[in-house]
Amino acid sequence: MQVSSAPAAESELKRKSIWIMVLSSFTCWFVVCMVGLNCFIQTIKPLQYIKTTRYVPLEQNPLVSKLPAFFDSKERPQLLVLGSSLPMEAIARYDAEYTGSFDEKNLNAVRKYTGARYLEHLIAQKNGSSVTAFNLTCVACMASDAELILRRVVEAGRAPQIVVFGIGPRDFIDNIVPAAGKTPVCQLLSNRITLSEIFSQTRSPDETRDLFIGQLVYPYKVRGDYRTMLTGWACDLFSHPADLFESQQLAKLSQKQMPMHAAKSASESTRRIAPKPPQFADLPEWKERYLPANFERFEKEKASFQNMLAICKKNGIRMIVVNMPITKENRKLIPEKLYARYQNEICKMPAKFGDEFIDLDANDAFQLSDFYDSAHLNAQGGKKVQDLVVSSAKTLSL
Repeated sequence: MQVSSAPAAESELKRKSIWIMVLSSFTCWFVVCMVGLNCFIQTIKPLQYIKTTRYVPLEQNPLVSKLPAFFDSKERPQLLVLGSSLPMEAIARYDAEYTGSFDEKNLNAVRKYTGARYLEHLIAQKNGSSVTAFNLTCVACMASDAELILRRVVEAGRAPQIVVFGIGPRDFIDNIVPAAGKTPVCQLLSNRITLSEIFSQTRSPDETRDLFIGQLVYPYKVRGDYRTMLTGWACDLFSHPADLFESQQLAKLSQKQMPMHAAKSASESTRRIAPKPPQFADLPEWKERYLPANFERFEKEKASFQNMLAICKKNGIRMIVVNMPITKENRKLIPEKLYARYQNEICKMPAKFGDEFIDLDANDAFQLSDFYDSAHLNAQGGKKVQDLVVSSAKTLSL
């Protein structure tokens, strides 16, 4: 008895018709294109290829660009280095000499450097076993920024065994940097909030909507960057001010300037005879950072530092706090009462949590020749810092 194949043929025809309907659907192809565009933009980050003098997108900003490099990777270092430009330059400048992989005079390369090769070498030499380190120090990093970075690392399930935190008085009292919560570090990491966090905190419906869509659609999250960047690029291309404020500022500037050929001649002449800046040329900037004494900011940053120590204790992380050396000329600018509180409250806090504190600022090993300005160490000084930290620390074994 022959069985009819009509039902099977009909079923096959229905399957084909469904695929034809799906493949001919505008909605289907629109979703596929959007997903592809989202993946492309998130991976390639086209903004880095648009050159404009007006704006640097946050994720390409050399001040904080090493943060996405870490959180987008799957690295889980045993040791994490945190802090401001004081430890950042000490490590990077000597590593440039030690590894020969980049030029220490390239400031962007120094700021983006995430390694700590010489520090790894010293620890391995001391312990007899290798260690992996990741350098998450950032320019103008406050204690509150370091706390947020550490908290995000722990929440991501990538808690290190040891944290080396290089500090200085500026990390608690800086008048120039934005308020806590509005710094580049905070802005960048707040954009990387997880889906669970979106609904776990109190927000307006508009904020929740923007955060939720931003997590799913990367171009939506960075739409402000693209709008501002493309505006700046177009304005540069056509030599046109971006807005009325910029137009007014340019008009005022042009009234004060000398004729173009005279200005160019003077500029070239100045460039030929300009003397090398003195080592303490940065002191006026530091004076703005230290004065007037910002006790309110000090209290907030102190609380963040205490939170860091508590996070480490809760998660079994060993913290080594290093008081970075600065020149006497720089230290003299700090108000006496504020510096006394820094020494009595900040420098003594690690011991209360059972953590190590290494005071390199009180170490006579550092000379003026170890600094390239009033606070930042050169390669020679950076080597001294790392040598002393490793030789002094008691909790570097893994």
